[in-house]
Amino acid sequence: MAKGEEVRIFGIRHHGAGSSRNLLNALDALQPDLILIECPVDAQMLTPYVMQDLLIPPVAIMIWDKNDLTRYAYYPFTSFSPEWQAMQFAKKHDVHVRFFDLPQGISFVLPEGAIKTGKMQALTNDPFSYMASLAGYDDPERWWDSFIEQDHDGFTIFDTILEMMTEMRAATSYEKSSNAVREAFMRNEIRSAIREGYQKIAVVCGAWHGPALAIWQQQKTAEDKALIRGHKKVQTACTWVPWSYNRIARHTGYGSGVISPYWYEALFEDPDKALSKWMSRASQILQSLGHAVSPAHTIDATKLTLELTRIRNRNRPGINELFDAMSTTFCQGDESLIERMRVKLLEGENIGKVSDQIPMVPLYKDLEAAIKKARLQKDWKNQSLIEKHLDLRKPTQLLASRLLHRMFLLEIPWGVELEPDHNPLGNFHEYWELQWVPDFEIKIIEASIWGNTIVEACHKYTMDKINEESQFSQLGQVLYTVLHADLPDLIGPVSDRIRDLGNVSEDVLLLMQITPPLIWSLRYGDTPQLNTSSVEELLDQLLPRICILLPAAVIQVADDQSKHYFTAISQLHHAIQLMDRDDILNRWMECLQKIAFQNPCNAIVKGMALRFLLVKEVVEVDQIYLEIEYHLSTIADPFYPALLLEGFLYGGGWLLIHRSALRDIVDQWMSSLDDDTFMNFLPILRRTFSTFTSSEKEVIYDLLFGREKHIKTSFSVDTERQEIARKGLNRLL
Repeated sequence: MAKGEEVRIFGIRHHGAGSSRNLLNALDALQPDLILIECPVDAQMLTPYVMQDLLIPPVAIMIWDKNDLTRYAYYPFTSFSPEWQAMQFAKKHDVHVRFFDLPQGISFVLPEGAIKTGKMQALTNDPFSYMASLAGYDDPERWWDSFIEQDHDGFTIFDTILEMMTEMRAATSYEKSSNAVREAFMRNEIRSAIREGYQKIAVVCGAWHGPALAIWQQQKTAEDKALIRGHKKVQTACTWVPWSYNRIARHTGYGSGVISPYWYEALFEDPDKALSKWMSRASQILQSLGHAVSPAHTIDATKLTLELTRIRNRNRPGINELFDAMSTTFCQGDESLIERMRVKLLEGENIGKVSDQIPMVPLYKDLEAAIKKARLQKDWKNQSLIEKHLDLRKPTQLLASRLLHRMFLLEIPWGVELEPDHNPLGNFHEYWELQWVPDFEIKIIEASIWGNTIVEACHKYTMDKINEESQFSQLGQVLYTVLHADLPDLIGPVSDRIRDLGNVSEDVLLLMQITPPLIWSLRYGDTPQLNTSSVEELLDQLLPRICILLPAAVIQVADDQSKHYFTAISQLHHAIQLMDRDDILNRWMECLQKIAFQNPCNAIVKGMALRFLLVKEVVEVDQIYLEIEYHLSTIADPFYPALLLEGFLYGGGWLLIHRSALRDIVDQWMSSLDDDTFMNFLPILRRTFSTFTSSEKEVIYDLLFGREKHIKTSFSVDTERQEIARKGLNRLL
């Protein structure tokens, strides 16, 4: 290195607030003319946007393979990330800044296997955990936070980190083979910068890489070039995308994340006020949860945090001290309350912003165009709950419906469609609830790995999803959404997958769960001109199979499963009513009869089956009453009668109002219960009668106690006119 040239290695922790403060002090002392930052060189074109103030962190660089969108990588930055602060320093002091890590185009195809170091003194595969355990910490992040992330002299701490990392690397049994290539490339970039005439170079890199980069002079250039040479490279594209603290948090699975982005942000902005800021925010969150918190609580929690920090020999409070103090003062040891507020406290609500001037991923542009065509611009990014009524006979509103279904298929639920059977105006109308969540912008970016357009992304994502056997229960809803999203190329593959899994599955519960959406698709397929012939073929295979398997499946069903069966049977029954198929309806009624009159059978399921049969009048009323009366008197299972009644009366008390014989059976049974038995049944009975409306309860009370306001009146019925009305109602329904 020529006289006057200086290369300083600054080993940092990604998203470390203390590292950022120390780095800024060191940069201010060095006054470099070039800052090299560990980030792929093929993202260098994105640095001008930082200099132009077109970003509000947290943001991330997204890099993807142009020819294979399943290859992609994110490089997140927060306001307290050392790399971000290095770029801010460069902007403020007019210093050149450059990314100098291995191109992502090579990293995408570079093997990442672990290799033995071959060092005799190697002690461990995880040196950070090893060092933390020696210092008495069970978490390497807390160890690093306590000993490294505190205020230090800029150069001194980085020299110490470099020395420590050198020893830790010597004690490591295994290293990634890809690291050798990356570090050779970064050393070569340092040499290139020297040749270009830069005098003071600041190298900002992950602390682990520091020792390998510090030897850029000792390591032979030819050897580094040999390591770099010959690797395959793919073409990449990149852009800035908004990010969130949720994705920075370590508990969400991000390996380089921190325990609490919000706490690190507060530490970076003002270490002296970080504790009071945290406690004030904690009290606000608790108050929003309905828990009373006074200023005295906040003061006590702050004092206790400081005392715990002193007792534990910490330089500054950590997450453990914060939560221990809050648990004692705010929550009086109620850990459930702490858990309810944990995520909000750890993450904050920060979501970054990216200027419209920055090129977005193609999928985002395609979505913007689709929103404009569907005239949904006013609703887009509106965080209020919007009720949307779509008339599918209007071309623009049909486009809006298809777009919302496509986004739902990509698991971006901007709009949630209300259940089809609750639609008061019939086939030509859909009712939606729209609400934009800022995190959806990130999900759109993530969905771009599946394609450059909404249609392409939906197709590839759905094809990938349906091949997961664990998604079987969702396939009915997937097919329903595919039909309404106007994606005809997917109808065949999804239908085939349902047919294949349905033919081999003995799990009747799963078969019932996928069937109602298929029926809705068949019932509402005419309006948007959907071809539903494959759906009808599916139903012809699935429904008979369900009717065969179901009666045996509900014998001795476990209590935790009975609710699932209850819900699935109820949804399937109501869906079948929408079909104009007498053969299917008759077969379903036969299945319900087997359930209703077989013994043994789950009580709540039997009760529901008896109710459906009574309403449809396919069995003699007296036969149903006898079955109910018999099981209400059973003593084999002490809770069977109450559960049977819950299933039978679920959804309303009008059966008791309009059928006096049934009312008398229930009344006599309840009157015969002794006090202890009645108290045992009371929770179930309360749950049963809670489904009744207030007016239904009042009418039942009046009928039982003979209030005069309900007077029976006699009247005559014109049977001919009655038959005309009945036929008309049948056509309408």
